[in-house]
Amino acid sequence: MTTQIVATDNKKLKIAYIVPSCSVSGGMAVICQHANRLLRRGHDVIMLSVVDIKPMDWFPGQKVPIHDAHTWDGELDVVIATGWSTAFWLPRISARTKCYFVQSDETRFHPDNSIWQHLTTLTYYFGVHYLTEARWIKTWLKDNFGHDAELVPNGLDPEIFHPTEPLRPKGRKPRILLEGAIGLPYKGMREAFEAVSPLDVEIWCVSSYGEPQPQWKCHRFFEHVPMQDMKKIYSSCDILLKLSRVEGFFGPPMEMMACGGTVVVGRVTGYDEYIVEEENALVVDALDIEGARAAVQRLIDDDALRQRLVEAGAQTARNWDWESSVDTLETFYQRIVSGAEVPYEASPRGRYDRCLSYTYESMVKAAPILEAMALHEAKQDHKGNASANADDSEQSDAAAEDAAHQEDVELQASMALLAARFGPLPPHVLRLADIVIPSRPFAWVANLLRLAYRPLKKLRLSLNMLKHRLK
Repeated sequence: MTTQIVATDNKKLKIAYIVPSCSVSGGMAVICQHANRLLRRGHDVIMLSVVDIKPMDWFPGQKVPIHDAHTWDGELDVVIATGWSTAFWLPRISARTKCYFVQSDETRFHPDNSIWQHLTTLTYYFGVHYLTEARWIKTWLKDNFGHDAELVPNGLDPEIFHPTEPLRPKGRKPRILLEGAIGLPYKGMREAFEAVSPLDVEIWCVSSYGEPQPQWKCHRFFEHVPMQDMKKIYSSCDILLKLSRVEGFFGPPMEMMACGGTVVVGRVTGYDEYIVEEENALVVDALDIEGARAAVQRLIDDDALRQRLVEAGAQTARNWDWESSVDTLETFYQRIVSGAEVPYEASPRGRYDRCLSYTYESMVKAAPILEAMALHEAKQDHKGNASANADDSEQSDAAAEDAAHQEDVELQASMALLAARFGPLPPHVLRLADIVIPSRPFAWVANLLRLAYRPLKKLRLSLNMLKHRLK
């Protein structure tokens, strides 16, 4: 890719945010705040999406153009990675200077000692400028990686979050709101449901990923809610319970405060950026289900406490504004661009970072194949154990269990190989695969292809040898 580096006039900048998706999420909402507010200040701002571009009408007033990161070839002063998967794009996008906006310790998103956790750790070794939204992340980056990150705190937009007419008038029973991606276990939604289910309350739930299980007590469920509609849900509820175990600077508690509610949160990284225990919220251990239940019940029983926390929470929300944070952000970008004597691509550090990016691309291609190989080995081990127990009196039950396990292993191996060939598969394809792959017609076709594979491979080798001789 050949691109010219644009010189800055130290006033208006060409800025690009590399984004991992166009879907609704707290992290994407923060990026939209940065990008749209810089755009309104006269800067030339775009987003570069590493996935399929979708309308971002879930964010109020979204005006920033979105381009495909794979085909972008424009001029930039600053390009900013916004998460671990986008950081590996930094060496591929040409710009005068480069940044990494760290919104959490994202190594915690993956299983311990997994390929993905190691790859995520690699991103924090990129030799770029760092910025973050929370004090604890700034300290973490300094202590673990030696980076002096710029602190750009999150804010609250009072035009989006304020008390409004509830979706449904509040009744006799207190209404509890549970918010978080159900499909991500570290968001603690299962624990939150378990905490409030025994209480005599009405339970509402908002999730951007995953749905409540049938046995969970849930009176109303919302998914993929546009930000401009969240204030109606907050204003309809009395208490927000949030027990997530991984956060950077979580927004929903402050949003609930701005809409006139009160909050019980788990003790998680970033909670103390604005929450003061017993002053504007109640705080419990994130895995203490009994403690969370008692805290919610305490707010229900103690009107004076609840009202005091509501008033203090409203003041907290007023103290956090976006414009002062964007002042800091704008000054930071101006400073690093004006101080960039050598473009990033021409610096030794830029060449080193391209090596990290190459490692990522190689590992991403290899990871599904390695997982498939591991599943295949598990299948062979299980077959060996089954044959050793062939004379057992409970052979029929064991055989049925073996067959079910074998089908599961073959399904997972097939899905891993498909992912290796075509990339991550969307949810609707995965659901279809769950039905198709274990079926008998699919097995017939797979066996036919397996039998034909070796003859076709030999034929291809013979043709290549003939082609070589003819040359």
